[in-house]
Amino acid sequence: MTPPIFLTEDDVRDLVSVRHAINALDGCFGAPDGDVAVLPRQRAPLPGGPFQVMAATYAPRVFGLKAYSGAPQGTFYHVLLYSHAERRLLALIEANLLSQLRTGAASGLATRHMAPAEAPVLAVIGTGKQAFWQAAAIASVRDITEIRVHGRDADRRAAFARAVEMQLGIPTQPVDDARRCVEGADIIATITKAREPVCLSHWVKDGAHVNVAGSNAADRREVDGALVTRAALLATDDLAQARIEAAEFRDLAAAGLLDWGTVRPLSDIVRNPPSRAAGDVTLFKSLGVASEDIALAEVVYARALAAGRGRPIESGRAASFPGGMS
Repeated sequence: MTPPIFLTEDDVRDLVSVRHAINALDGCFGAPDGDVAVLPRQRAPLPGGPFQVMAATYAPRVFGLKAYSGAPQGTFYHVLLYSHAERRLLALIEANLLSQLRTGAASGLATRHMAPAEAPVLAVIGTGKQAFWQAAAIASVRDITEIRVHGRDADRRAAFARAVEMQLGIPTQPVDDARRCVEGADIIATITKAREPVCLSHWVKDGAHVNVAGSNAADRREVDGALVTRAALLATDDLAQARIEAAEFRDLAAAGLLDWGTVRPLSDIVRNPPSRAAGDVTLFKSLGVASEDIALAEVVYARALAAGRGRPIESGRAASFPGGMS
């Protein structure tokens, strides 16, 4: 029996790409009813930032959880991956990059099934660590010929645009105004921690697809209610988690302006790709759910075994890991 292994951020970086991540999520969201179950994110308060835990089962193969926290004292992301058949630990995986990849991949997967087939212009609002993977994932499923990026800090915005253009080989322009960034774009990705909308309905052209990927708390909102009610198709990665975390939907539902029955789970979109009229606006509210982490962790683990990567975790005695973990 192969012992459980410890995989580092460098292992994850070397073993999987954004295409691996999109394919992993495609398989997970396309799985039969009953094969995937998600436990929504739980937050326990801590000074400096909450301790967060989320879990999922992906029968008949694997199940697991992700635990993470970001604070001045230190940041960590870990996935514990277990065998479904053997009920044993397979891997402990450092999961900061894994989280970024799967968040981008969710937007890529939604874009694959919801955006217009011809959608050459991408607008990205946000320049943080998650933003590159939004652009990379969307560019992997559509023939993007122009990327615009907007963020509040001019130097960071310019540096981010240069990095995206260099790594993706797509002309990328920093834009100093969010409205100008969004207007005329075929696909829009918001990836911020904004508490007030950074993308407004009247900026968004008819026929555009919007990935709302940054806010996953009830006090954060990246788009206005008018854009949500305008959308001909609304989707999210998990309805139960959306009822807790999707402020853009919760606000409207509380006001009687949104019926939760009109919001489709991404699994339904993947299994039954919708048709879209030319002028339809579509919107995917990404929250980041544990099934995405576990599906990608399974691929990381399989590729690690094939490549001989990973440090064995020895049963019965403490193992020493980089960074003082034991």
